[in-house]
Amino acid sequence: MFFKKLSTIERIYNIGLELEHLDEIFEKITKFLIEFEEDIIKTYASSVLNEITVENIMTKDVLTVPEDMNLEKFEKHIREHKHLGYPVVDENDNILGIVTFNDLKKIGKELFKKFKVKDVMTPESKLVTVSPKTSAADVQKIMWKNDIGRILVVDDKNNLLGIVTKSDLLRASVILLNEMPKITECKHITNFYFYDRDASKINKLADDMVVLLGARGYIVSEKEGYIEILTRDWEPLAKIMKSKNKIEHITITTKTLNLIDEKIAKEVINLIEKYAFEEIIITDHITLINERSSIIRVITDITSFRDSKKTFGTVTIRIDF
Repeated sequence: MFFKKLSTIERIYNIGLELEHLDEIFEKITKFLIEFEEDIIKTYASSVLNEITVENIMTKDVLTVPEDMNLEKFEKHIREHKHLGYPVVDENDNILGIVTFNDLKKIGKELFKKFKVKDVMTPESKLVTVSPKTSAADVQKIMWKNDIGRILVVDDKNNLLGIVTKSDLLRASVILLNEMPKITECKHITNFYFYDRDASKINKLADDMVVLLGARGYIVSEKEGYIEILTRDWEPLAKIMKSKNKIEHITITTKTLNLIDEKIAKEVINLIEKYAFEEIIITDHITLINERSSIIRVITDITSFRDSKKTFGTVTIRIDF
C-alpha cells in the first residue's frame, strides 16, 4: 500500500518545573513524547483509513429481511444470525429501508406478533448510504455525525452492494495499528548556553569536558572556532563552540531519544551540574524518522535557574505524515 503525507499534528507543552537535577528535564521530554504518541496513533489510523475504500472492508453477502416479517420472527432472525441490523428489501431486492435491534426495542415484546418490520424500520427516504469508493475515514465521520452503527453500500442505481459497520472499521483500524511504522532513525542534538557572573566557569567546564572525554577514549580534535569530540567510529558526539576565543556553548549529539540513556552524555550533564551555573539555556532538537518516512520533531527551548531551582520554557512536538 502506498502511503502519502496527509496531515500534520502538533502539540506544545509549557514547562514550569522545580527540579533538582538537569537530567530530570530530559526524562520529562521523553514523557511528553510518550503522551503525544496517543495522538500519533489516532491520526495515523485516520490517515491510513483515507487510503481504504469501503469495498475493501464491507460485507458483500448481505442478509436481508422482508418488510412484512413480524417482529417475533425478526427477533429469532437476530438470535440466529448474530447481526444487529438488516436491510429491508421487496421481492425484487429493491431497498426499502433498514431495521435494527434498537428498532425492535421500541415495541413491547407482547406486541411482536402484531407489528411488522415495516412498522419500525428506518425508511429508504431517510437512509444514509455510501458508494463502494467512499473512503473508510469518510464512513467513520458519517457514522459519528449521524450516530449510526451501520451504513448500506449502493451503486449509482441504488442497488445494494454491501453493508459496512463500526466493527468493520474497528477491525481495519486494529490491523493498521498493528502495522504502525517503526522508528528507523533518531538524531538528537542538545545545545547548552551558560550564564554566570564568574566568566571563568565555562572555560574550566570546557577543559574538564575535554579531559573527561579524552580519558574515556573519545577523539578530541581542536579546530578553528570549535573543539570537536568524536567516537572511535568517527561519529560526532560533542562540540565546544568558540567565539572570539571564548567558549560560546556546548553541543551534544546522540542517537537516543532520551539524552541521558547515553551513558557518556549523562556524565557530561553531571559535570555541567558540578559548576552550578546561575542560568542554563537548553535548546534540544530530536528528529525521528520512521520506515514510511513520516517525521517527528521534538523541539525544546527552556531556561533553568540555579537559585530558584526552576525551569521554564516549551516543548513542541510535531509529526508530518
